[in-house]
Amino acid sequence: MSDPQEPAEKTIERIPKTYEPSLTERKWLASSARKVRVSRPEAKSFSMVIPPPNITGRLHMGHALNITLQDVVARFRKMEGQDVLWIPGTDHAGIATQNVVERQLAKEGIPLRTLTREEFVTRVWEWKDSIKSGILDQITRLGASLSWDHERFTMDEGFSRAVTEVFVRLYREGFLYRGERMIHWCPRCLTALSDVEVAYVEKTGTLYYVRYGESPGRDQSLVVATTRPETIFADQALAVHPDDARYRSWIGRKVFVPLIQREIPVIADAAVDPAFGTGVLKITPSHSMADWEIASRHGLSPLEIIDREGRMNEKAGPLKGLSREDAREKMVDELSARGFLEKEEAAPSSLGVCYRCQTVVEPALSLQWFVRMKDLAKPAIEAVREGEIRFFPDGWKNTYYDWLENIRDWCVSRQIWWGHPIPAWHCANCRETVVDLSRPDRCSRCQSDELVADPDVLDTWFSSALWPFVTLGWPNETPDLERFYPTSLLVTGFDILFFWVARMVMMGYHFTGKPPFRDVYIHALVRDQFGQKMTKSKGNVVDPLEIMDRYGTDAFRMTLVHMASPGRDIRLSTERVEGFRNFVSKIWNAFRYVERFAPGETHIPEVDVEALQGPANRWIMACLSQAVADMRRYFSAYRFDEAANTLYHFTWHLYCDWFIEASKSVLDRPDDDPEKRETVRVLRFTGSVLLRMAHPVMPFVTGELWEVLYPGESPLEMQTFPDFPTGLSKASGAVREFEAMMALVGDVRQMRSQLKLSPAMELRGELVVGQGYGERYERHLAFLSRMARLSLSPIREGEPEPLSGIRIPFTDGALFLDLDGIVNLADEERRLTQELEKLNQKRASVLARLKSREFREKAPPDVIEKDERLLEEAGEEVQGLDSALAQVRRMLEKGEKR
Repeated sequence: MSDPQEPAEKTIERIPKTYEPSLTERKWLASSARKVRVSRPEAKSFSMVIPPPNITGRLHMGHALNITLQDVVARFRKMEGQDVLWIPGTDHAGIATQNVVERQLAKEGIPLRTLTREEFVTRVWEWKDSIKSGILDQITRLGASLSWDHERFTMDEGFSRAVTEVFVRLYREGFLYRGERMIHWCPRCLTALSDVEVAYVEKTGTLYYVRYGESPGRDQSLVVATTRPETIFADQALAVHPDDARYRSWIGRKVFVPLIQREIPVIADAAVDPAFGTGVLKITPSHSMADWEIASRHGLSPLEIIDREGRMNEKAGPLKGLSREDAREKMVDELSARGFLEKEEAAPSSLGVCYRCQTVVEPALSLQWFVRMKDLAKPAIEAVREGEIRFFPDGWKNTYYDWLENIRDWCVSRQIWWGHPIPAWHCANCRETVVDLSRPDRCSRCQSDELVADPDVLDTWFSSALWPFVTLGWPNETPDLERFYPTSLLVTGFDILFFWVARMVMMGYHFTGKPPFRDVYIHALVRDQFGQKMTKSKGNVVDPLEIMDRYGTDAFRMTLVHMASPGRDIRLSTERVEGFRNFVSKIWNAFRYVERFAPGETHIPEVDVEALQGPANRWIMACLSQAVADMRRYFSAYRFDEAANTLYHFTWHLYCDWFIEASKSVLDRPDDDPEKRETVRVLRFTGSVLLRMAHPVMPFVTGELWEVLYPGESPLEMQTFPDFPTGLSKASGAVREFEAMMALVGDVRQMRSQLKLSPAMELRGELVVGQGYGERYERHLAFLSRMARLSLSPIREGEPEPLSGIRIPFTDGALFLDLDGIVNLADEERRLTQELEKLNQKRASVLARLKSREFREKAPPDVIEKDERLLEEAGEEVQGLDSALAQVRRMLEKGEKR
């Protein structure tokens, strides 16, 4: 946007020429960071809880997206006059934090097992104290307007009391029990994991076809396809499907385990898949979840040959002491050498790994604490079916249903040191287990005082599941719990839908009788520009702090909000952030222009929309009204991308590119000109509305500009979000008239582009309009001349068309551009013909690709969408070139006639 004149010295002092985000952000963070929440007890309440980041290190892009979207909502609701409570906090993150501190100890040369439990826990608390302030500083850098006076930690004193209360209640109600069951075990973390803490990695594995003979001296045998030959010594049976005709005669017979010749039965079970491998399944109850269930149905005993560190134990015979991988290799060699290995073949494999350390997990039979989930899940399912809880996007509720309807008991005990201790004590005398809020003096069964505390801690997600109501004071009946629970909105990623969201719903209903939140907004993942997940191993991790330091926080926030489309991952690139840095600069320069014409004003001027005379003024007010209504609707529906797109389009394309540019032809007039005075008022008024619209997304630059331009008003964060009917609509006559002029300017610009004429070159032109239309176009003559870079002759009404020139038709007449001496028509005809031919070839190529069934089946959705957009754009470009070529040929024909 060009400036019509050099700014006065005073203007430079008030709004510097260049926006420096770092200076502005430091200023506003110093004055407003972590302020005490302003309570509005008479207003409607609105509350959210932050998904508490782990105390494990720096925040990543997922945190930045999540916090930014929440902050947009919090600021919008505050500007709507609501009493907003947005609770911050951090999570102790049991396994993850213990791993971090273990690595820190290793760097110091301190083996974990040389410390007592108490010494290690003290080190973790020291780590937490050292890292927590940095995490909160990072959150603050994002501009998060959290209610800092309500900050919580999942192991603070009050939270710990609540966790113990929940555990004891669940135990006494029969929902919580201790038992020996098959669980997922991490040999690296040396702890049990719940089902959802196991991640699955797809890879190509090997199927080993192993022969089990009916007896040492007979030829009859069954062949089993297995991925785990190292567990063969723990086999307790072979199983076939009862309806599989190939093996019906084998049911009830016995075979020998290869190499050791231990006899095991052949059983029939409907869980066997006849299509997998040979249709014969080896049953190893101690090292397979599925095998354990089959073995339980048939009364088979387990035999464990892998220890807790993932090594083969003494029952593994010659494999003793080997890792699982080495044992597999040795077993395959032995089977092959002894003639038991029929063949090997590659096969797709889904490998279960620990979600924290990526170690391959081991199914293991273990004594653990479990929560019975079936009955807890029922009200959680019903709440979503009945609309008490809404998902955005709505499709996520189907994933939610699927998990809850097939839920299994939750293993909540962990064999680590950092976390909430399980409030249970075991009697050394009679083995009774006592669960209570505090350590009992004696065993409730035999009265012995020899009670040993349970060594385990609770799964991190057990305490996290209580986050919405415990942060508000539960189990006490606090004013906050009464006013702000259920919370209004949860913003979270889909990757913790089961870990966290579903469990919060179950616990919320069980302990409060209410949902923990009304709405759940599920955002996508932030990936790199190529759609790859950001990981340290790939070297494509982008640090949010580095992005903010380089481009400014407002530009970063606008990028994330603009790209937060439902159901679509964000492909982040620095080019996108740079583009929105330019957008922030555009806003800054626009308000430098606004300030120039009313440097002493401190308040928002009043504008009587019905009395406005300037066509551009009436038009921008109609556009502003529509933009405000759209943004309000989009924010309320959590369509952050559409809200940001509306803000961008209005600010850049309507306010800056058209209204400010149109105002220049009016503001050149003397100060006493009525339309100039009106335009200055409209500039300042619309500017105030624009800053309020943009504030939830870009708080820093808007706050700074507001303070400079409207110092007589209350601070921007205390302002209301705009909501005003202008009385004008886009269909009104004045608005349509101005948009007709805009369209004419656009046609001229398109013609310049097609004929490769510089936008800065002034062209001679003439407007020829129908009888009686001259006055209407006369009042827009200055606007058309400035915006289209034209030198226009006086308007003619109803006269015959000239014989030469490019003709641009419009509803009331035509604009003729004199290109004599500027364009070589013959050369231009050849160039346009060649360009049109190339464009048609490109269009045909894209169309053929889109018509290909194979392409549509294999290409990623964004690639197909890009091609569809290319096809549409090429079609529009073809139309433009066709029109320009027709004009050039028409001019050539007229020249020949002359």
